[in-house]
Amino acid sequence: MLAEFGVWWLERMAELAALAQRHPPLPDTLLLQPTPLTSAGHGGPAFEATRRRRGRSQGLGGFTLPEDAQRLRALCRRGETLTLVTDAVLLSRTVSLQLAAEHGLATLLHYEMDRLTPFTADQVAWDWRLLGRDRALATLEVELVVLPRAKIAAALETLANAGLRPDAVEAGLPDGGIRDVPLEPPDAATALRIRRRLGAVMALCGVLSLGCVAIPLARQSLALDAQQAEIASLRPLVAQAQALQRRIAGDTAGADALTAGRAHAADVLTALAALTDALPDDTALTQLAIHHGRLSMEGQTTAAATRLIAAVAARPPLRDPAFTAPVVRGDVGNEIFSLQTDLAR
Repeated sequence: MLAEFGVWWLERMAELAALAQRHPPLPDTLLLQPTPLTSAGHGGPAFEATRRRRGRSQGLGGFTLPEDAQRLRALCRRGETLTLVTDAVLLSRTVSLQLAAEHGLATLLHYEMDRLTPFTADQVAWDWRLLGRDRALATLEVELVVLPRAKIAAALETLANAGLRPDAVEAGLPDGGIRDVPLEPPDAATALRIRRRLGAVMALCGVLSLGCVAIPLARQSLALDAQQAEIASLRPLVAQAQALQRRIAGDTAGADALTAGRAHAADVLTALAALTDALPDDTALTQLAIHHGRLSMEGQTTAAATRLIAAVAARPPLRDPAFTAPVVRGDVGNEIFSLQTDLAR
């Protein structure tokens, strides 16, 4: 389950990274826009300053150089991009390049600038954007935008004399949009380092986010494993307890059987004692059996056998005596009988 969740999480992080690359957040920027000389009320060049932070703009007023150079430098913050705003329009074109040139695209465009545009790379501020890849044709579609430095040379010189070096220039596109173009584009090695650092930071953020979600699940899994291990360790004790319960149940059954046997033996002894007292001295038994609470006997007597019925019935626990076969007279004048009686409980 954790592996599947990790794969899903990494896919979502990759989608967010791609979205961030397509729509990067706007950096904090200090915008300087030249204004007509008459607006400042002085003879020097004038600039209107605006701070753009998190997509919101804040006007900071007008500044005249070189009089307000120190005050303008004080507005610049560390890590903030200084951008020169111009009314000039960027020149844009789409070029098709070989797919193999993707990793060194900035270097290739720098050396091919005079072939792709009427200017050399030193004469323009330029930038590029990858539009797409055609892997079937092994080509790249790249948008190249350039701005001749001659159009902003005067403003750059004025700012340089005041100790200010803009990082980028903001100019309009032919379609009406606005684009920031770096004045000193990084070389291929620097761009590669930036991409690698950005990739490492995004990967670290993804791992930390995954850890924040996965750690509670992992702790639950470890707790479940610990419970299962504890249950497994208790199984031998449970088996011993069950065996002891079965043994106790067996001993109880044996004790009940023994008690029942003892009670049955007592009943038999009582029946034999009663039968001994009931039979007269001239009567002898040749066979005696007790089965399911019924006493069966065979024997002979020198007197009349019928008197035995009354004698046996008068001795509890003997009851309901009856002959099981006709009385037979013997050779010496005795009578042979078969008698059966119930045992009262």
